Amino acid sequence: MNKRVVRRLAAAWLMLGMLPACTFISDPVSQMKAPELSADKASLMTAINSWIPAGSSLIRPINGDNDSSIFTDDFDNNGRMDTLVFYLTPNEAVLIHGLLLEKQEGEWVKKLVFDGKGTQLDSVDIRDVSGDGTKNIIAGYSRGEEKGMVVYNYSGGELDELLNQPYTKYLLDDLNEDGIEDVTIVYFKRNEIATITTYQYNEGFKVLDSLDDIDPYFSNYYNIVSGKVAKNKEGIVLDSAVDSRSAYTTLVVMENNKLRVVIPGDARTFKDRKIVSKDIDNDGIIEIGLLEPPKGWEYFDPETIPYFNSYYKWDGKDGLDFAAKLYQDPADRFVINISPEWNEKVTVDTRSVLNESLKFIMADTGETVAEVSFFTEDEWSRARTDGWELLGRDLDKFIGYRGELEQSTSGGDKGKITAPIERKGIDE
Repeated sequence: MNKRVVRRLAAAWLMLGMLPACTFISDPVSQMKAPELSADKASLMTAINSWIPAGSSLIRPINGDNDSSIFTDDFDNNGRMDTLVFYLTPNEAVLIHGLLLEKQEGEWVKKLVFDGKGTQLDSVDIRDVSGDGTKNIIAGYSRGEEKGMVVYNYSGGELDELLNQPYTKYLLDDLNEDGIEDVTIVYFKRNEIATITTYQYNEGFKVLDSLDDIDPYFSNYYNIVSGKVAKNKEGIVLDSAVDSRSAYTTLVVMENNKLRVVIPGDARTFKDRKIVSKDIDNDGIIEIGLLEPPKGWEYFDPETIPYFNSYYKWDGKDGLDFAAKLYQDPADRFVINISPEWNEKVTVDTRSVLNESLKFIMADTGETVAEVSFFTEDEWSRARTDGWELLGRDLDKFIGYRGELEQSTSGGDKGKITAPIERKGIDE
């Protein structure tokens, strides 16, 4: 394979996955109409509205994966569907209330109303964390900066509190991998306390283990996730903000029912800019995000460096293995993904300037393989005929991309051309 082919392959692996752009409707008013509910949903809404007080309103959790205000499931495993809603009563001493309904012979029947614990509904999960085959209600409430979570058990028409704890983030997982979900609570107060406690149900929730010697001298946790941290290992990844910009990451696992810090928040995971740790390559394993200067930029002013985001997997011992690299625009306007094969082969020309022009080059030869540039409207009218493709708009600037992309027939439809752009907030 000659050098020219190798270089073109390098460019082909500089991929930009496409995010959907905004879709505009030519006449939005004419397209608007009231949503139609199915008969079942209409019946449920009628029942809900008949039972919540006048002047109250349904609320949905402000955090979490579920953004619905209505939760329907067979909570108590009695063969009949239940519905849970939370509503706000602004003129009462207790602001938040929960309403539980059960469907009996085609009708929704009120079973009970209960008081919430704060002024905002932070999160709601419906999961079996007591291991008895019924679904628990896990609700997080907040009052200002303070948050508290409650695990409820609903059975026989009654609601009991099984666990009630303050929290910064709660996680529902199976850290000790015994087949029963546990509840892990991360609690943080700046400069005062930082703890991680895992509870498991055994005739009541009991502490499996707790880490209470974590250094609390940082600003805040900006990201906490649990899941696979190695092929056969569950864990917790905590991204901590040192200040308004810099951060570090800590990785915690459980072994023999004991929590253990396997990657501490030290120089290895420190970064000058916040990066969210996540499953970047969709292999089911959470990777730790780090910030790395391109080759040749190591001694430039950090404010001018077009950093790469590099992601690493825990190696199961005390180290990290490279997984993926990308260039993410600091203003989150676009992303350039770089194949792992070209991790050390592609860099950024040191003559590049953030928010003006970026030139991605081969580190050994300096040959350009991709470019991103910012244009005025007049400049863009000329550039668009010179091989540039629109990434997006930013105020009065057009963001353009061009590079040597080739056809790819692996892992997809034959003849499919790799989408060259991952766009964020585009206005075309």
